[in-house]
Amino acid sequence: MRKFLRIPTSVAFAILLASQLASAQTTPTLSVNVASGRYPISPYIYGLASYGSTTNAFAQKISLPVVRWGGDGTTRYNWQYDSSNAGYDWFFMSGSGSNNPTPGGSADAMITSYQPGTSLITIPIIPYVNNSAAWNCSFPVAVYGAQQSTNPYVFVNGGACGNSIASNGDQLADSDIYANNLDNTPALQQGWVQHLVNKFGTAANGGVKFYQLDNEPFGWGNTHRDVEPNGTTYPIIVSLGQQYAATVKAVDPSANVLGPSDFTLGGWIGDTSQQNNEFAGIYYLQQMAAYDQQNGARVLDYFDEHYYFNFTDSASQLASTRTLWDPTYNGGTWVEQWYFDGPMQLIPRFQSWITQYYPGTKLSLSEYSIDSGQGTIVDALAEMDVLGIFGRQQLDLASMWSPPAPTYPIAFSFLMFRNYDGNGSQYGDTWVNSLSTDQTQLSVYGSQRSTDNVVTILVINKTTSAINTTLALSGANLPATANVFSYTGANLTQIVSGQTATIASGSISYNFPAYSATLFTFAPVIPVATTTGLVASPSPASVGQPVTLTATVTQSAGTAPPTGTVTFAYGSRVLKVATVTGAGVATYTASTNGLPVNTYGVTAKYSGDTNYVGSTSPSTAVSLQPAPTATTLGVSTDTVTPPASVTLTATVARSANGAIGTPTGTVTFYYETFALGSAPLVDGVATFTASSNGIAPNTYGITAKYKGDSDDVVSVSTPADVVVQ
Repeated sequence: MRKFLRIPTSVAFAILLASQLASAQTTPTLSVNVASGRYPISPYIYGLASYGSTTNAFAQKISLPVVRWGGDGTTRYNWQYDSSNAGYDWFFMSGSGSNNPTPGGSADAMITSYQPGTSLITIPIIPYVNNSAAWNCSFPVAVYGAQQSTNPYVFVNGGACGNSIASNGDQLADSDIYANNLDNTPALQQGWVQHLVNKFGTAANGGVKFYQLDNEPFGWGNTHRDVEPNGTTYPIIVSLGQQYAATVKAVDPSANVLGPSDFTLGGWIGDTSQQNNEFAGIYYLQQMAAYDQQNGARVLDYFDEHYYFNFTDSASQLASTRTLWDPTYNGGTWVEQWYFDGPMQLIPRFQSWITQYYPGTKLSLSEYSIDSGQGTIVDALAEMDVLGIFGRQQLDLASMWSPPAPTYPIAFSFLMFRNYDGNGSQYGDTWVNSLSTDQTQLSVYGSQRSTDNVVTILVINKTTSAINTTLALSGANLPATANVFSYTGANLTQIVSGQTATIASGSISYNFPAYSATLFTFAPVIPVATTTGLVASPSPASVGQPVTLTATVTQSAGTAPPTGTVTFAYGSRVLKVATVTGAGVATYTASTNGLPVNTYGVTAKYSGDTNYVGSTSPSTAVSLQPAPTATTLGVSTDTVTPPASVTLTATVARSANGAIGTPTGTVTFYYETFALGSAPLVDGVATFTASSNGIAPNTYGITAKYKGDSDDVVSVSTPADVVVQ
């Protein structure tokens, strides 16, 4: 049955990248916007699978958030005897050889050893579990005859234990299942969960946080063929899962349950003829959702599967990470060809299943590996790429199989994310928008730490050549430099630190070495608070007199002088945008000509810059008063003989320092208190012609009196003498 993939909007950016990948390969450019596309990165994506291991030095070094008790060896674990059956993986060996086993002792030791990290515990749901701590096996040679291979180290009752394949190649059948096994029941597992709660507390109180429903159940017919020779079906897996999940929830409602935890490719598909023509994963989600609806209780919290990447060489190993997300990349698997009808897009595909069939369920890959086993730089880069993709694609939990040796290259993949400087500094816990124009060459994964706001940006060069390009940065106040931490093939035993990269014009220009991982870290500049003061001079001022506004910006800390601009305004009216000088001062000389007499509230608003926060001054009152004037009088002649006339000219001007503008109104000309006549001011000048006809000979003191207007004050000229002969 053909399935149609619904892609979540959270990966829409991948479509854009994919279109770019289709074009001719050019030097990629990178960009990170710290303020855009932000969402949490789950800390549980940095988990490790560690069944049977209590080595915690590396776990402490990376502050391991979750450790998994899982794998084939846990499927038939009986906590009461603290032992299991290894199945086909190791000659169907059962027991531990202990004469006095501690119930749950091995799991308890692992949980304790890895604290304060939390644990993921596998709960067996298979019908049979081991029945004794004594060494035993399902196919002793003494009972079943010669087999193709036998355990070279452990012998049961002096006899060899075989691999269940007869010498002639026939598959042997276990004729006495109860010789080494007993019936598994929800009550048995309830006892174990209760034991864990009693010892470590509930999940909500620091105890075991995660339980998964067995390990790769659709593969029981292979790994555990002694007790499940015909394998199982997904209806049975669902039924068992529902029973045991409900058992876990009954003991600890705060715990999280994962399932079906099945194997790569085939385990996701199952047998569609037994699953309502659905893929196993879809069928499982549907049935768990139906249980929820029928019982009013969610028993599945994480849809969980396993994934082992398919590759043959270094190039395909690095390319295989694209199967996690890329809508244009086909990994060449039979599932893509015959069932998915196209590229795997594993994480968005599983997320789309969840969205459609059981919304609210989280997604996990509790077992995965991209390790070639060769200990190469490519192993480390591929794992870093996987961890970066997990964060970007919003995966909720993952655990790599299995813990690396501390000096193994993949160990440095985890160190790059969990302790890149050796002092516990970690890659950020909040994703920020990060884009590469060609992720086949350069991958970029940007984040920000919530604890100190440090931005961490990992760039992975997947090519065999150095790439010189730019990383554009935006969405933050950028410092002058970024710290650089690098991991390359030149030194597989150390993340090299101590270098810096210049940040200029909002970008980093960098030469990324061949096959390398480069981590940039920087703390965005946090602007310091400022105060802005404003002084107006003169104040009060007269109409037409210029007023100088001086804004002074003072920072609360820091030594660099403020830069930027100051906006002088009266209400919503912008008077001037002035540049702040090196002394933190901005000035503007404002003209008052044409302004009416009034009191004006003026403010100065500082814009702020990379180092300083903007601030606004209190309103400063600028009082504008009528302008003082000066009137001068001129006469056309100072001696006149009747009946001749004399022309009187009065000039009125504003007298305040620097004042501009022309008074209006009228001027009256006087001889003592006798008004000779009046004339209007025209451009500050009033002219009146007086006749001497009939005037007795004498010396007359003439004055001109300006009567003022709404903006200008009255003024009187000094007398001018006119002699009438």
